[in-house]
Amino acid sequence: MVPAFSLQRSARAFALVAEGGAYPLGRRAAAGLLLSPFISAAKPPAWTVVHQPSRPITLADFARSEGGYLAAAGSEEKPLMLLSKDGGEWRPHPLPDPPIALCFAGEQDLWFASRSGLWRSGDLGQTWKLQLKHESLTRVYFLTADHGYALGGNKTIVETADGGRTWNPLPAAAEPSTNAEYTTYHWIDFVTARAGVITGVSHPPRTGRTGALPAWRDPHRDLRRPEWPSASITLETRDGGAAWKHSITSLFGTITRVRYARDGRGLALIEFHDAFEYPSEIFSIDLRNGRSGRAFREKDRAVTDLLVFPGGQAVLAAIEPPPDPKASTLGAVHFLAADDFSNWTEMPLDAPLQAGRLWLAGDTPGSLWAASDVGTILRFAG
Repeated sequence: MVPAFSLQRSARAFALVAEGGAYPLGRRAAAGLLLSPFISAAKPPAWTVVHQPSRPITLADFARSEGGYLAAAGSEEKPLMLLSKDGGEWRPHPLPDPPIALCFAGEQDLWFASRSGLWRSGDLGQTWKLQLKHESLTRVYFLTADHGYALGGNKTIVETADGGRTWNPLPAAAEPSTNAEYTTYHWIDFVTARAGVITGVSHPPRTGRTGALPAWRDPHRDLRRPEWPSASITLETRDGGAAWKHSITSLFGTITRVRYARDGRGLALIEFHDAFEYPSEIFSIDLRNGRSGRAFREKDRAVTDLLVFPGGQAVLAAIEPPPDPKASTLGAVHFLAADDFSNWTEMPLDAPLQAGRLWLAGDTPGSLWAASDVGTILRFAG
């Protein structure tokens, strides 16, 4: 079997410099103390549901502002966004188009991507305006209120430096040698104002049965074609986006998340769409020494999001593959935590939950938020 991930190549592919240095020792120690209660306490804190939709809703993305606003975008009978301040009342706001991805660009500015293009609200979702027409966007991300990016199919990466008034193609997006027709960029994150990473994948067409849902949720998963290596693309910047360097790696699955802490340690999430022995894998990356290695994989845990904090602390959001997808394509919700990227402990849930995908948000290990694709929103307060 071809290895699921090339460790040597991954170390080069994610060789960012997390400028700004590590957190002071006191900050790291405090973060560790926040994680320890749910690992060792007799009555540990638990993930608690703070919002349960009264009617069926399908969420597409979840975001949090630095000031504590939370937004979940999706569709009920019509497209809508749920907005809350610090998890208080969740107020619905109509959206002009079904959302694909959502982000904050400040405390008042919200952006979402749809199949029509990029939409902006400068008043926390009260009104929306189409700022850029585009049919294949997958993600929108703002580093500051003025500096942002949108990613998508056909090697699309566009950038704004004026708060979204104008958008220009990023030349580095076209540099990889893959066929543009089959190449999609889908993830971006900056660990500091200068060090950032964008990931994408090239999936040329091939024969066999596939589908919109991953194989572990497919009611006919026994008929799914096997997972096949694809060209994984990574773009890196060390100067705030002035210049980008790309690398291409052949691997099974798709890198859907790459997150770093400021101390230079990070995790990359690889998800498998078609038939594979595992639903997902996670690899650790240490920018201080260039090392990488497998951090987590379990056959009964499909990880869909993760958060990383200094000192090797991390939280995973995962779904237990349903035993019979013909009966239900949803699986049991799980959260896991580790202080060293290796010894993962299940975090308590107040009550069992079912979902097909989870998103995480939070800036400290002791204050975390999660949303599921069925509209449930949870909080963990350590």
